[in-house]
Amino acid sequence: MENKILEKAKVFYFMVVAVMMYYFLNEYIDISLHVTYRHAFALVLFGSATVLFLYQPNIARGLTAFLDACMYSIPLLVTTVVSLFVWFMETVDVSVMSRGLSSSFIYANMLSFALGAGALLYIFGKKGIWYNLVAILIANILMIITVIAQNGLGNYLSEFITLVTTFAGVTGDIIVQAEIHELAFCLGAYLIYMLYKPKKDIVYFILLLLNLFCFLSAFKRIAMIAIAIALVFGYFLKFVAHYSPKTASRLITFFSVVVILLLIGYIALIKMDAFELLEQAGINTSGRVEIYNAVDKFYEFSPEFLGNGIGFLTYQLNTFMKVGVASVHNDFLQHFIDLGFWGYIVWLVSMTLVRAWYFGRHDNVENGIITFILTLYLIIVSTTDNTMNYPLLTGVLAILMMGNGFSKNVQHTELKLFGSISKANREESDSLL
Repeated sequence: MENKILEKAKVFYFMVVAVMMYYFLNEYIDISLHVTYRHAFALVLFGSATVLFLYQPNIARGLTAFLDACMYSIPLLVTTVVSLFVWFMETVDVSVMSRGLSSSFIYANMLSFALGAGALLYIFGKKGIWYNLVAILIANILMIITVIAQNGLGNYLSEFITLVTTFAGVTGDIIVQAEIHELAFCLGAYLIYMLYKPKKDIVYFILLLLNLFCFLSAFKRIAMIAIAIALVFGYFLKFVAHYSPKTASRLITFFSVVVILLLIGYIALIKMDAFELLEQAGINTSGRVEIYNAVDKFYEFSPEFLGNGIGFLTYQLNTFMKVGVASVHNDFLQHFIDLGFWGYIVWLVSMTLVRAWYFGRHDNVENGIITFILTLYLIIVSTTDNTMNYPLLTGVLAILMMGNGFSKNVQHTELKLFGSISKANREESDSLL
């Protein structure tokens, strides 16, 4: 009885922290550094799990969660090392280094949120995936309830129906208040995972319906396109894997290489004024031509271009340039300008091939497929938004990539370390919550 009470208390505590992480999107702790609440709560998740590990350690599970979080965060290592090299070559001031590193390690620290995801997996195993989703839904629904309380349920539903039926062609003043972009992208990643791996479970259907309602309330069209494309690739690879897992694994590698080449070509097209040609053809690029023209002087599409260091472009846009935006709304152009030609390529490899290889190891083709399609989703939405700067999405992608094959990886680690699998780490139930 006492153990059950402790378990429920543990679930309640971690859920409360996770909900607060997703709810407080704009608040920050104003000390010597501006640390966002969500960053602080991600570290609280990690710190709390560490305390429990020290009290009653599960070495295999803890080691797996920590190493998975570190491997997921390899792109952060790449941006840091490449930037340090660029700064060293250009002998920049310490203030420039400090400004660049703070943007990576204080505001949107990939490692912090990956460790937070790892903490939920360490405490709850694969169920951590679903506890995390519940936390997102609670936070988002609380925000929507606030909007409804201020404007009325009927008015909200009326604008919601109009939003969906016009495919966001008409967006009312009320529904726009529920347009929480970061949470919408988080829920989009979960939609991919849930539709790729559907379950015959009442809890699954309830979570799916709530997910769809919250996602559609924000109605990000680019996310819908990305979800559709990711699922097409996912279902195709699943079909191939059914007959030949090795072929599916090779296709993941091939598609990842193609994605890298396309993203290199994407920068070349921008440099060749492709978006200006689109404007001349009557296609609205939402002001991107002016932004791209303004930053054109900061880079060359050439192997000789070594970059400017992480945080450079953001600083220029916010301090010296009068283009009306704080970012280029294109994560790939931003990283190319900051990291240079070769640094950009290494960063792309770390985000695609390295993750797909690592999370698909031990012949876990399914997890390789999930990692690839989630990466594809991230890449598509990042071509028009600063999605890679959304730390909460970083945490969601981490828990989905790490969590799907987590129990098997823990068993593999424990066999390697101790030669047997303990009762605590035997195959978990596939049920939700």
